Amino acid sequence: MSTDDGRADQLHLNRAGVERVVFRQMTVADLPGMRESTREAIQDLRDRLSPRPRPDAEPPGRLAPNSDSESPGRPTHGSASEPPGRPSHGSDPESPLRPAPGAEASGSSGGGALVRRLLEADAAGTWVATVDDRVCGAAMAGLREGLWYLAHLHVRPGLQGRGVGRRLLEAALGYGADARGGLLHSSLDPAAMRRYQRAGFALEPAMDATGMVRRAALPAIARVREGDATDLELVAEVDRKQRGAAHGPDLEVLLSAGARLLILDDRRQRGYGLIEDGQPAIVAAADTSAAVALLWAALAESGDTVSVKVLRADQQWAIDVAHQAGLGLEPTGPLCRQGDTGPLVPCLPHIGIL
Repeated sequence: MSTDDGRADQLHLNRAGVERVVFRQMTVADLPGMRESTREAIQDLRDRLSPRPRPDAEPPGRLAPNSDSESPGRPTHGSASEPPGRPSHGSDPESPLRPAPGAEASGSSGGGALVRRLLEADAAGTWVATVDDRVCGAAMAGLREGLWYLAHLHVRPGLQGRGVGRRLLEAALGYGADARGGLLHSSLDPAAMRRYQRAGFALEPAMDATGMVRRAALPAIARVREGDATDLELVAEVDRKQRGAAHGPDLEVLLSAGARLLILDDRRQRGYGLIEDGQPAIVAAADTSAAVALLWAALAESGDTVSVKVLRADQQWAIDVAHQAGLGLEPTGPLCRQGDTGPLVPCLPHIGIL
């Protein structure tokens, strides 16, 4: 097999029968293969989402009839809203990946540390699929205070659509068999959403808000301050109120990797925000006005281009802030919930550790 030309590898996998796939718990020794496999899955996704103009497509600059429906070059699978080169954030069992946080190739500063933490604390929830001792898929799930979440799932190109992702998902779900509730973030892939619905998850449609923040619109937020380790108990209390469980060691790993806390704590309002890699990663608060203040503060501290993830219908406060800040909305995969996951309002969850 050639490692320089992916066609030889894909041919090898295409010829591999499902009976040759071995499913087992992940070890540290699997991480290099998992990184390679995830990179190939990400590249495959990028290739599939690249626009492919139809022969009958209208010339550039002209709108096709009914252009608000099926536009030229729109892919028929995966997230139609994802621009070329941007990986989906969905937990797709058959097509092809959910790279957060397990994909160390995904660029998150805390991704590698979270992978190692999951291997240490949640070994029974971390699984790989291999063919001839080569990693061709992986799933990673965490369990915190009775709340299960799916952190990572991917299947290498060449073995998608053969039940490998389903087996990995089942193994990860087994880790949370006695959990009070479960969370995951899907993509827009129809097969993935159908799989999660059949597994007992309720799907909540969501959007991302992306763009450059209109700095002139930023209000003065005097009550929000920088947080530190002494604020972790406050953070845990807010998490338990919103999702029924604290993030615990996952949040500590992100902070150790360079993420920042924003804290609002006065006699009337309490909440926190997390900024990771210059992006708002979490906003959770006891009430809407506190969440609004924290999101504005997070946008003020963010980089030039911002993406606020997983805005659901019951988070109109966040959609309002996004519009005032000049961000544009685009569809993303649904938040999938099972059992008791708390109200999650007002709350913008982390797409990796939910």
